[in-house]
Amino acid sequence: MTTEDVHARLEKLESIEAARNVTQQYARAIDSLDWDLLTETFTTDANLISRSSSHVGREAVIANYRRALEAPLDRKHFIINTSAEWMSRGEVIVNSYFIYTFAGDETSTLGWGNYTDRVRIENGVARIAEKRISIDRSGSVLPGWMNR
Repeated sequence: MTTEDVHARLEKLESIEAARNVTQQYARAIDSLDWDLLTETFTTDANLISRSSSHVGREAVIANYRRALEAPLDRKHFIINTSAEWMSRGEVIVNSYFIYTFAGDETSTLGWGNYTDRVRIENGVARIAEKRISIDRSGSVLPGWMNR
């Protein structure tokens, strides 16, 4: 293996790790409603795609999250079964499952689905360029589990 081969392999591995990390950053930002952190998670030309809507551009993406998450709920979601595939220099696709919970005085919701993130890495910084969200199941678990 040549030095060039080793450098190329290292770049791929570092890109994959950076892409995985930005998906975790996304989860932290959503759960804590840290809008600055969420803004840094997406590229300026980001696309957010779900079954019910799509949003183009970081400002539109963040505005969508602000609207969707405005209710004062305890929230947590878990990103699991993550796989990352290096596509080309500066681009990694991350696929993962997620489970989420929302809990409030009059609600307790559990749901799950999957994310497909196209992550762009520029100057060592990973950001989500496209996020596809598919919610498979979501529903109330009232009365009972997760009530305050």
